[in-house]
Amino acid sequence: MEENLRRIKRILGRIREAWLILGATFLFVVSAEVALSLAYLIKDRIQASVPSAPRDWRAQADAYPGESWVSQYYNEFEDSSANKWVSYVYWRRKPYEGQYINVDPNGIRRTWAPDRSRREARDRPSIFVFGGSTTWGVGARDDSTIPSFLARKLKENGIECDVINFGESGYVSTQEVITLIRQLQQGNIPDVVIFYDGVNDMYSAYQQRLAGLPQNEFHRAQEFNLTQARNYRTLRTLFIRGTVDNLAMTRLARNLRRRLGVAGQGDGAVAYWRATDNSMAGRESLLREVLSVYEGNMRMVKVLGEAYGFETFFYWQPTIFDKEHRTAYEETQRRSVEGLQPFCRGVCTLVCSGNIPAEHEGVFHDLSGIFAQVRQPVFIDWCHVSEWGNEVVAERMAADAANLFNTHPVIASD
Repeated sequence: MEENLRRIKRILGRIREAWLILGATFLFVVSAEVALSLAYLIKDRIQASVPSAPRDWRAQADAYPGESWVSQYYNEFEDSSANKWVSYVYWRRKPYEGQYINVDPNGIRRTWAPDRSRREARDRPSIFVFGGSTTWGVGARDDSTIPSFLARKLKENGIECDVINFGESGYVSTQEVITLIRQLQQGNIPDVVIFYDGVNDMYSAYQQRLAGLPQNEFHRAQEFNLTQARNYRTLRTLFIRGTVDNLAMTRLARNLRRRLGVAGQGDGAVAYWRATDNSMAGRESLLREVLSVYEGNMRMVKVLGEAYGFETFFYWQPTIFDKEHRTAYEETQRRSVEGLQPFCRGVCTLVCSGNIPAEHEGVFHDLSGIFAQVRQPVFIDWCHVSEWGNEVVAERMAADAANLFNTHPVIASD
């Protein structure tokens, strides 16, 4: 009997010790979270109150030598990154007004335009430009995006056009084709359509092991029908995960991982493939699927152009992997995504080595090597370029468009 009582006392004592340890641990975690939350709150408010403190690492790119506008631009870039739901294509940016970034209620970024007082807009040909964030103009002011430079270059050649920037961050070519179709349904018929693609189609396939999907499609599959009662467990899991992701301690852990160069599970596809096998063994079929989807989109747009009476150009964009003379900053950017390099080079080899059918000759143009021999800084990350880089790309597009207008006159220069 006494032995049993002693045993019960020992068990109760251990339970008490465990409870005290658990309570002390919980108190420590709560205290640490409160302290970190307060520290980050103070830090964020200080950063927000100092316009000169940029909130994006790309502000340090060597392609911005002493530019005074860069810090303010990247502050606006972060503030303007909120998206709204758009049927069929999932998202577009919300309206935004700033000094360097302006987005209208339709999610369209402002583009440079000729003086409208000289001529009615209805007399000008229109050019729709589609693409991802490189077309939208990450790293560039409104008047220095590819569509803006395109409008100015054409104006210099005596051709006044209304160029509309339909680019949006993250868009793959299929989302762009759907955006074009929606415009045609609404009666907005362009004279010329330009697609500037490559990066997002490659990255999405790389991310999901399947070509032709929008980026992060697995999130939408997971979120589908969450409000149904049978999915309460998934909803609870996502709620808990979202709560944990918003903790100050999680933010601290992410910052420490970045500083140490250690990838976490939620750091994206680049980190995932870097942690696994990056060889191209067994992935050749995926490379061809990317090409097949892209070529299929070109064929559909060609049919639309014949039906609605517009001309089309497709341009395959460059990446930092294509630049042979990289600066120290650019090489750092390349190394940060080196897991992508074998896949991107594999797709580019297929796309840019005569695998595009002959029916697209004169319509498809490979710009992957446009900066290959350039020695000056161009890339601000692995796929976005400086304003000067945008001008170089736009100059090539303008030459093709100008030849088209000169062959089939749409307007006469003033």
